[in-house]
Amino acid sequence: MSDSGWAAPDRPGTPSPGGTPAPATTRPPAPAAPPTSRITLPPYIPAPPAPPPPSSWAGGAVRTPGGLIPSGPPRPIYREPFPVRLGPLAAGAGSAALWMLLIGLLATNVRGYAWLTFLAGAAAWLTAAVLSRFGDRGVAVGVALSAAVGVAVAGIVVTVRWAGGDWVLW
Repeated sequence: MSDSGWAAPDRPGTPSPGGTPAPATTRPPAPAAPPTSRITLPPYIPAPPAPPPPSSWAGGAVRTPGGLIPSGPPRPIYREPFPVRLGPLAAGAGSAALWMLLIGLLATNVRGYAWLTFLAGAAAWLTAAVLSRFGDRGVAVGVALSAAVGVAVAGIVVTVRWAGGDWVLW
């Protein structure tokens, strides 16, 4: 078998390694792919339509697709404008823990402790709801977490006393 008729597939008619020119192909050259296309298509398949420009969304950045898997139009990226940070969360948790402790210390018996803790927890959760809507959400999360722990402790105390045969809430 001879290599005299061989030519590189992307350069028809160039001389082959044997020195004789390879026969030119009769097929017309393939049209150039659009610069945004990442998929090489055969010449008889039309290129897909271009995605809409990113300005079609009211605000927000747009990710560029990776190109491995063809996808539809790009999607907007939504970011949290005020993310919850650790400092405000710790401040809210500490203030609510102090609140629950001071309210719990006002009680003189188990019944008073349970009722005062439940009322203090309701007040803390109301404060957390107002803070989450109009204030700092990190502080609101900390307040809600500490109030939940305080109310859970009071619930455990009531449950243990109830298991012993004494319902302390009435």
